[in-house]
Amino acid sequence: MRKPTLSHRLEYAVLMSVVFLLRAMPLWMASGLMGWCWRVVAPRLSRQDRAMTHLRMCFPEKSDKELFQLTLGMWDNLGRTFAESLLAEQFLVAAHDLVEMPEDITKLVERMHEVGGVIVSLHSGNWELGGVLSSVYGFDCAVIIQRLKNPLVHEFMVSQRGSTFRGGIYAKGDKAGPRIMSALRGGILAAVMGDLRDGRGVRMPFFGMEAPTNIFAALLARQQHVPLVAVRILRTNGIHFKLELTEIDVPYTDDVDEDIRVAMQRTTAQFEEWIRAHPEQWMWAHKRWG
Repeated sequence: MRKPTLSHRLEYAVLMSVVFLLRAMPLWMASGLMGWCWRVVAPRLSRQDRAMTHLRMCFPEKSDKELFQLTLGMWDNLGRTFAESLLAEQFLVAAHDLVEMPEDITKLVERMHEVGGVIVSLHSGNWELGGVLSSVYGFDCAVIIQRLKNPLVHEFMVSQRGSTFRGGIYAKGDKAGPRIMSALRGGILAAVMGDLRDGRGVRMPFFGMEAPTNIFAALLARQQHVPLVAVRILRTNGIHFKLELTEIDVPYTDDVDEDIRVAMQRTTAQFEEWIRAHPEQWMWAHKRWG
């Protein structure tokens, strides 16, 4: 871990103050408060312009007024997700009351308990609840995360996720790929976010535009011959959610590279379908297209 600077320590102190405040509230209130704060403050920041630009690219038929309303929903969802990620343990005891589970999931769960699987998700709804739901279904789930710039905040967030991502938490750049590939064996799930820009990734269509895409989830599933499952945790109302998932058809031919590309393209197409259905719940402010 890098040596913390004074700026890091001040930032960490602010985060701890926010955590203390949120933990003093009921879950619904903490989520609602952070949603309101982000909804009020974030549209005045620089990332609002980027979000509006991306929305204009993807929904040219909508007016700026309509797109602005979508950004308000996005910021509200991101604020709520931030609060809920800090209070994830509360979801462990109330998951069945707060998350609607698919009725036809039994066979897929049984198969993944036998052979393992790769969960590929996107920054929509509350993706942070993936570890909670994997625990509910009895899995040890390993996850790859982006290392945060502040080492104190990074270590705190890792400790927060450790109670739900029990298969291990690996930061990019720290031999995360080989480590999660090793963890995948023996019925452990590997969780990967598949909707972020990867400058060294494979370019594939996303909302009709070429987007550099990380293919690691498809590569992992193809190499280990395990199910590749796209997952979204859709926010339905406040702190209530619906788990949606679909198994991606991974081809197995003599052309392994093409098999991986096709599997990831199918995953990306599923993401686009989900985002089009609820655009206000996706994170439009990141540099998806470069």
